[in-house]
Amino acid sequence: MEDVLVPIFAPAIIFGACVAIVWLILKFRQHRVEKQAEIQQQLLTKFESAGELSDFLDTDSGQQFMRQFESNPHRMILLMLSLGIVSAFLGLGFLLLSLFSHMDFMYPGIILLVLGFGFAVAAAVSRRLSVQWRQDERGGG
Repeated sequence: MEDVLVPIFAPAIIFGACVAIVWLILKFRQHRVEKQAEIQQQLLTKFESAGELSDFLDTDSGQQFMRQFESNPHRMILLMLSLGIVSAFLGLGFLLLSLFSHMDFMYPGIILLVLGFGFAVAAAVSRRLSVQWRQDERGGG
């Protein structure tokens, strides 16, 4: 009976664990963003006039405060590359598990491996486009 239940429940448990991890990460990020927004709002309400806010933005602290609103494409590229590497290694792990055990993890292994390569290619394309667009902006494009 155990030999029948393990192949049925093992992929479901692994998938559930992955979903739980992603959910926890997203909740953590959402909480962090909400706290940052609250702190920023409190900071901005401290200024009584536009002149005070302008004076603050001219300081080093004001410049640092404004830098957090700039987009950073490198962060997304690194995230995609990291996801690609993790997915590819997880796929390789499933393929190795399929080879050395009686359980068939060939399809999840292939799917994760291809997904990992896809994320890595997406990161490489994003990097190349980011560099090209930056050069176009500097060239007066």
